[in-house]
Amino acid sequence: MQLFIKTIRNLTKIQWFVVALIVIAVFTRFYNLADTVQFLGDQGRDALLVSRIFTAGDPVFIGPVTSVGNMYLGPLYYYFMLPFLWLTYPSPMGPVYAVAAIGVLTVLCMYWLGRELVGEKVALVATALFTFSSTVIQYTRFSWNPNPAPLIALIMMWAIYRAFKKSGWYWVVVTVCFAVLMQLHYITLLSGVSFGLIWLYRHLTLLKSTDKEDKKELTIMVKATVASIFLFAASTIPLMLFDWKHDWLNAKAFMNLLFGEDNFKVATSQGHRALRALSESHGRAMFILFEITIGKIRDLNEIMLVIAGVGSAYLISHMKKREHGLGESIIFVFLLVGIVGTAVYEHSIYDHYVAYLFPVTFFVLALLLVEIQKIKFIGGIISLVFVCYYLSFNIQNMQLGDTGWKLSDIERTSAAIAERVSNGEKYNIVLLSATGDIDAQNYRYFLSTTENPPVLTEERGSVETLFIINEDQVIDKVVDSPIYEIVVFPNKEPSEVFNIPGGPEITVLKKTE
Repeated sequence: MQLFIKTIRNLTKIQWFVVALIVIAVFTRFYNLADTVQFLGDQGRDALLVSRIFTAGDPVFIGPVTSVGNMYLGPLYYYFMLPFLWLTYPSPMGPVYAVAAIGVLTVLCMYWLGRELVGEKVALVATALFTFSSTVIQYTRFSWNPNPAPLIALIMMWAIYRAFKKSGWYWVVVTVCFAVLMQLHYITLLSGVSFGLIWLYRHLTLLKSTDKEDKKELTIMVKATVASIFLFAASTIPLMLFDWKHDWLNAKAFMNLLFGEDNFKVATSQGHRALRALSESHGRAMFILFEITIGKIRDLNEIMLVIAGVGSAYLISHMKKREHGLGESIIFVFLLVGIVGTAVYEHSIYDHYVAYLFPVTFFVLALLLVEIQKIKFIGGIISLVFVCYYLSFNIQNMQLGDTGWKLSDIERTSAAIAERVSNGEKYNIVLLSATGDIDAQNYRYFLSTTENPPVLTEERGSVETLFIINEDQVIDKVVDSPIYEIVVFPNKEPSEVFNIPGGPEITVLKKTE
C-alpha cells in the first residue's frame, strides 16, 4: 500500500494526464454497456457459432463472410470470442467486455507506443483526441470482427519502427500483425501494401550499403522474412483446408476482389478509369481525416483538408531533418496508401472499413495541431477552435444513454417465443426488419440457449411451426411476404398473433395435420 501511495505521489503532470485519459476511456467504453450494446444479425451469428464450439464440440475453420465478394475471413476472431463468451454464457456480453477492454488498452498504447513513433507531445495530443472520439468509442462498445483492428495496426506500425531502430526480427511481429488484420477485415490488405513498401525500401537500403553493421542487419532481415513467410502461411491453413474442400471458393472470390471490374478501378486495362479513381482520393482523404472525427460538414471538411494538405506537405518535405521523422514517415505511408487504396475501391466505404487507420488519423491530426501551434498567436487560436469544436461534436455524439431496443428486449422476445414451444416441437423463426437479417440470428442465439432451440438449417424442411417476428411493423399482412420460409410454409392462417410490449408483433404459423 505504501509503495502504491509513493508511486502516486511521484507521478508527473504528464503521467497524471495519461491516467485521467485512461479513466475517461474506461468510463466511455464501459458505462451502461449492457443497455446500449449493438446485438444485430452479425453479432447473433457470431455468438451462435462460437457457443457451438463449447456446447456441441463443433469447431469452426472459417470466419465471417465478407459483405462484398462472398469471401470468408479467417476464424481468429471467433476464437478470440470463445473464452469470453464461455465465461458469461448464455449472456453474449463476454466478448463485448473484451472488446471494450481492448479499446481502453488501445488508448494506453496510443501514448505508450506513440512516444517512440512521434514523440511525447504529439502522442499525448493524439491520445487525447482518440480518447474522446465518438466514432472510436462506438466501435469499442460491441463485439464485431473489425473492432480490434486499431490496436493491431498500431502495434504493426510500432514494430516497423522497431525493425529499423532495434532489430530486423521485428519484421516477424509486423507479419503476425498483418496476419491478424487479414482475419478482421479484407480492406486491411492495404496495411500489407504499406508495410510491403516500407520493407522493400529498407531491404534496398541495406542491400546498397557497404557498412558492416548494415550487412549484419540485412542477414537478420532475410532470416526474419523467411520466418515471416512460414508464419503467414501457417495462419492461412484453416482457410486453405476449407478452400481445398470447397473447390477453391475463397481463392476465386479473392481474385475477383482484386481483379474484378466491380471492385477495384485499377484492375482494368482502361487507364482513364484508374485516373478517375485517383481523383476520388480527395473524398477518401476527407473521409479518413475529418468525416470520422468532426462529422460530415462538407464545406468545413474542405477547408480542413486544404490546411491538412499544406501542413502534411510541409512535414513530409522536412521529414529527414525531424527528430521523429522515421515514425512520422511510417504513419504517412499508411495514410497515403489507405487514401489511394480506398479511392480505387468501387464500393462505398464505411467507418469500420478504415478502423485499422484510426491511430493514423489521430497521429496525423496531432502532428498538424502541434505544428500549427508553432505559429504563435494565430496557431494557438486555430488549435483552440479546432479542439473546442472537436470536443463539442464528439461529446454530443457519444451514444452512452439507453437505446430504444435493448439486448434485454431481444432476450425477452426470445423467451416469449420459447414459452410457446412444446418439447420436441420443430420450429423456425423469420425476422422482418430493415437490418435484412431474415434468419433473425440475434433472436436465434438466445433461443439456442434454451432446451428447445430452433431447427438447424438442414432440418428446415420438417418445420412444424414458424414464428414471424415483425420488428418494423410496416407490413400489414406478413403471410404475404415473399420470404422463402413464409412462401413454402403450407398453412398461411395464423394460429396466434401477439405483441411484445415496446417491441415487435409476432405471427405464429402452424402446420395442419
